[in-house]
Amino acid sequence: MSGLQNGFMLLFACSLLLAAYVSANKQQKQQNQEIWEQDLSDTFKIEGSDQGIQKVNLKCGANSMNVVLETEKPFTGVMYTRGSFYKQTPPCFMKPTVNQGSRSLEMNFQLDQCQTLKDGDLYTNIVVIQNDPELITPGDSAFSLECDFRQPRSLDVEASMQARDRVATGSKITLTSPDPAAPTEHLHNSVVSNSDSVEYIPKFSRPNKTIHLGSVEEVELPSSAQGRDEL
Repeated sequence: MSGLQNGFMLLFACSLLLAAYVSANKQQKQQNQEIWEQDLSDTFKIEGSDQGIQKVNLKCGANSMNVVLETEKPFTGVMYTRGSFYKQTPPCFMKPTVNQGSRSLEMNFQLDQCQTLKDGDLYTNIVVIQNDPELITPGDSAFSLECDFRQPRSLDVEASMQARDRVATGSKITLTSPDPAAPTEHLHNSVVSNSDSVEYIPKFSRPNKTIHLGSVEEVELPSSAQGRDEL
C-alpha cells in the first residue's frame, strides 16, 4: 500500500473518531441540559413572600383598581400587573421616580386594562412586586386582587344604574407566587372585605388563613392548622 493510501486511511479514521466524539459530546450536553431543566422545575420554585412589605391596599373604584404598596425600606424594584413586564409602560408598570427608591408606590388602572380578567361582575388581576428591576428572584411578591360587584339577591338594584354609580360589594387580596409558571392554585394568605377596599398586612397573616373583614370577623383554618394551634 502506498504512502498516499496510508495517509488517506489515517485521515479517514481520524474523521470517524472526530465525528463520534462530536456526537457523544452533543448527546452529553443535551442530557445535561435536560437534567438541569428538570432540576430547575423541581427545585427552584419561587414561592410568594411578603417579607419587607408593610402593607398592600386595594381600592375598587366603579371601573378601576387602585393599589398602594408600602415597604419597610426604600423600594428600588418594579411593580406591574402580570403580563405587562416587557412593555414597561404605565399604568400597568410602575417604578420609583427617584434612584434611591421610595417606601410607597401606587398603581391605578381601569378594569378593562392591564390584563384584568372579567367573570361577570367579578374582576381579578395579579400584581407582581419585583425587587430586582430585571429578574424575578426568591423573596419577590405577587398578590391576586379581586373586585366583586356582584349584588346580593336580596338587594334590589335598578337596571338603569350606571357604572359610575356602582360600588364593589367585596374585595380581596391573596398572596401568591410571582413566578408566572407556578400553578394558579398555589395561593397563600388571603384578606377579604365586604366593602370596596381591603388591606393586606403581613404581621396579621398566617399561612393558609383567610381573614374576613366586616361587621363580623371570621377566621378559616384548615383542620391540620387548627390541631397545631391547640397544641
